Amino acid sequence: MLFEDLFFSGIMKMGPSRTDPDRQVGVFNPDFVSSLPAIRAAEMEKFRWLVGEWEHENVVPATRFSPAYTDVGVGKFSLNEQFDWLCMVTPDGKATPHITFDPFSRQWIYLLMRGAYGMLRSVEGWKGNQIVFTGEMTMLGPTRPWRMTWTRDGADKFSFVNEERTPDRTWAYIDEWRFKRKV
Repeated sequence: MLFEDLFFSGIMKMGPSRTDPDRQVGVFNPDFVSSLPAIRAAEMEKFRWLVGEWEHENVVPATRFSPAYTDVGVGKFSLNEQFDWLCMVTPDGKATPHITFDPFSRQWIYLLMRGAYGMLRSVEGWKGNQIVFTGEMTMLGPTRPWRMTWTRDGADKFSFVNEERTPDRTWAYIDEWRFKRKV
């Protein structure tokens, strides 16, 4: 059970309520949570290279109903003011949270909230120059088990491949995004 796990692990303990100090409630254990901001900050440094403006190509294969094509564009990433979210920046300058590190679960979180909706996770994090996110994604209507593999090719180049889980439990290629830092 959730609260049993939170108390057993030391994340929470009993303490005074913020709104009624005479009432004992579950509160964060300061001994446990005090180290979390530093853990998150150290992990967020692993994505700092992504900050900036990028040209991209989205390479999509042919299907039974559409030809292969490559779309192109420009994207921008920034860190929010607290340095705990890497954000996608829209052309009008609005920053939307996109990638963070959750120090409680020790997992990377990849979030999409516009047109495509999903929260993918990476338990293993960066292995060399790759990180793999998995979870459920709702892409323009259909929901699929999803895998996204990012590969960093130096300071100014990266890509990611999207795949979906098939009924036979294998991963099928969806598309690839290739990014080059805009100069």
